[in-house]
Amino acid sequence: MRTVLMQALTYTIVFSLLIGLIGCGKPFNVKEPNLPPASYSEKASAANVDVRAQAITDEDFLYDNFDANLIAAGVLPVRVMLTNSASQDVDLQKARFEIRPPQGRATPAVDARRAFKRLISYYEIKAYNKSGYKKSLEAFSSYALDVKSPLAAGQSRQGFVFFLTQGESARAVGLTLRITRLSSGESRDAIELKLN
Repeated sequence: MRTVLMQALTYTIVFSLLIGLIGCGKPFNVKEPNLPPASYSEKASAANVDVRAQAITDEDFLYDNFDANLIAAGVLPVRVMLTNSASQDVDLQKARFEIRPPQGRATPAVDARRAFKRLISYYEIKAYNKSGYKKSLEAFSSYALDVKSPLAAGQSRQGFVFFLTQGESARAVGLTLRITRLSSGESRDAIELKLN
């Protein structure tokens, strides 16, 4: 009887330690952004803002940088570069990004936090600590295109815009990026770029 109680206690302690060790880490070991030069194939302009974009579908690249397969999880990152050729700053906060397949509905962009939550859900990660989660989220978010601060005159900025996709739609031929409200005024000029 005493041996059975000791074994149960030992198993409980070992199991608790294992759960504690698993929960101490970060959900994903996201690397610092150190992106290679982009190979933007198309350029479009509206309201003195030049836009270049490229869908990132190289799963090896994504896994190496994000420690996760974003495409399999239903997250499509699109690398976007904005250049302000105007003489005044451009407010990006009202800008709206969406992707559209040749047939089908448009999908609006989501913030980095929502894309990160999709990864957590897809990989069914349940054991992590708050500090590890926060560090992973911050590293993931550092890849996102900054649309909160104005784009200064003559300046360029680049980063990822994230979209939640279904199945193979991330690889669909003819995918188009559409950007609206990308100006300092109330202009509704739209920019469209073919991503593949």
